[in-house]
Amino acid sequence: MKEFEFIDRVMPDVPPLSPAQHAAARARLTEATAARPAARPASRPTGRTAGPAARRVRGRRPVARGWRGIALAAMAVVLVIGAVVLLVPSPGREQVASTPGQLLDAAAGKLAAQPQGSGRYWRLEIEEVVRTKGAEGFLVEERGKDVLVLGRDHDGYTWYEPVSAKPYGAEAAAAWRRAGSPKLCPARECDPKLRFYPARTLKRSLSLAPGWQPTLEQLLALPREATALRTELLRHVPLGYDQSPDDWVREAGIRLVKDVPATPGTRAAAYRMLAALPGARVVDDVRDPAGRRGVTLQLRVNDAVRVQLVIDPSSGELWAVQQVAPMPGLPRGAAAVASIVVRARWSDARPVPPPGCRGCRGRY
Repeated sequence: MKEFEFIDRVMPDVPPLSPAQHAAARARLTEATAARPAARPASRPTGRTAGPAARRVRGRRPVARGWRGIALAAMAVVLVIGAVVLLVPSPGREQVASTPGQLLDAAAGKLAAQPQGSGRYWRLEIEEVVRTKGAEGFLVEERGKDVLVLGRDHDGYTWYEPVSAKPYGAEAAAAWRRAGSPKLCPARECDPKLRFYPARTLKRSLSLAPGWQPTLEQLLALPREATALRTELLRHVPLGYDQSPDDWVREAGIRLVKDVPATPGTRAAAYRMLAALPGARVVDDVRDPAGRRGVTLQLRVNDAVRVQLVIDPSSGELWAVQQVAPMPGLPRGAAAVASIVVRARWSDARPVPPPGCRGCRGRY
């Protein structure tokens, strides 16, 4: 039977059939062949000499059998092609992620596939959001811009710019007006001259968890597989650390995906490592302070506090890290503190600290 050779010629992009697929296709062909009408029995010889008309009829029988053979071959090809369509997955069709866990794994895969950035400087820009109780008892939301730039030559730059402060929510706004609309400002002590100041310590810019600060070279060489990454991180837990290894891994993992220039592969591995921690959950109904709904990896800190990593499902990049904790007046599930990642990438652009910013440049 040459049907499968024919399929190979007309459909060269279809992957070869497995033995099970061969057997299934042949079974279909056998069923179809068994279902066709049985052939008429041959006429008994009568001993009479056939006339010209009879000879002409007999002469047509080979032609009929030939056409029947062609039809059966065509039927076999149709059945085999049907078997190929049913049994062979469509090329290039990705499996659709349906559960939150699958969505996280798919996002991590997209992140891991990204190339490592190049350039002399890694620049991180974060919009910080803090919601607290004001002196008059109403909720206040403060926002500011935090910038960190790390050079491959170990030059570092960092500064924080207060942006806004206002009542958070309609109830807080009404309470603020009843209090006489007191002045709200995000700057330290409402000093208008203190527009920029460092909010980070450059010498600790690469610190991942208490007791361990890798070099930039060590950071870029961290494993890109979840189990190997956890094993490597636990090698650096300091003696006397009084919390659990999972607590140390959680803190280091969050820093890896948010605060330092780890490779895309290492950050993807960190997602998977964090998702395996006790109490971790993946949900898809959380929005960040910018209103974006992503794949969210929720980590348990204690009975009251949760840390949420809101991830872009289309690229695997981190959108925001937010902390959810009970606070009087704060809606249930709303973040008390959030860091929105505005930019995190390598480039050759040398940073210029804002004028008058003291301590905004140094070595790390």
